[in-house]
Amino acid sequence: MSLKENDDLSWYARRAVRSTVAPGAEPEPEQVERVQTLLGLLRAAGVRGDAASMTLFTRGLPAGCKPCLAGKGSNLYVTGLCTRDCFFCFNQKPRKDELVVHGIPIDSPSEAPEIVARFGLRSVGLSGGEPLMFPERVLAILAELKAMPRPPRVDLYTNGDRADESLLRRLKDAGLDSIRFDAAARDYDLTPVKRARAIFEEVAVEIPVVPEDMQRLKAMVLELDALGVPHLNIHELFLCAENKERVLAEGERPKDVAQSAHLLWRPTARSLESCLQLLLFAARRCRTLGVYLCSCGTQETISRRGLARRRRRDAGPALRPETTPAV
Repeated sequence: MSLKENDDLSWYARRAVRSTVAPGAEPEPEQVERVQTLLGLLRAAGVRGDAASMTLFTRGLPAGCKPCLAGKGSNLYVTGLCTRDCFFCFNQKPRKDELVVHGIPIDSPSEAPEIVARFGLRSVGLSGGEPLMFPERVLAILAELKAMPRPPRVDLYTNGDRADESLLRRLKDAGLDSIRFDAAARDYDLTPVKRARAIFEEVAVEIPVVPEDMQRLKAMVLELDALGVPHLNIHELFLCAENKERVLAEGERPKDVAQSAHLLWRPTARSLESCLQLLLFAARRCRTLGVYLCSCGTQETISRRGLARRRRRDAGPALRPETTPAV
């Protein structure tokens, strides 16, 4: 759906900004006005989505994000080990080499299909850590998932450090549907993205929006558009137990909000507004690049839908047909 002409943008703005203050307190009128103005400009630029959850996008959603939004996607954690040590990383410290599917630890890639089938997952994101530290493990996982009677879509998340041409071709031949690069982990160096564009039809960049990096982020958006990259996914910069000290040391501050019923993290105070600014910049300046804001509100919605689906499946076979909500 879209931001409609009769939508009360002031209500959406107050709702978004209220999450930046202590429960029961009133948001700053100036911040509400800024967010309301941004939402109006986004609507005029043709941005679509759900402003209540701040799930907004230009052009179209990445194919792997559609099942996820319906609560039918999940993460396959290939390893906790990594080639980088980003200040915003949310992974457990000390790092552990472990294999986890949909929150369930496993010992072998051969155990993954049963979990994917059990929970009716239609998209799986291979992540870490840096999954390409163990390329043979990734290829074994792909072989298992793609051999399923109803194979899921599989996306790989990587910082690109180990993504040489030979490995990228092996991943493509093994059935990997798309590859997503965390360009923020490489200081916005797009060299691996350029390499992958020659091999994969669908290449994406997925990053947290660091407010202090706005000018560099805008330059990256224009470069991605010039390269013909179809998708950029952006998230709010957030705090959790694993990264809180380092994120605060960068000059960020947390939103003073009640603990989420579904998420173990909370966004920083300025990141949502920065995400909206970057989304507007892309909507106005990009010819082909689509940008998708997967906010903390989006992630809350995904978690709630996934939990509801799990409970329905656990209740027994008499279930109503599942449908994917329009976005």
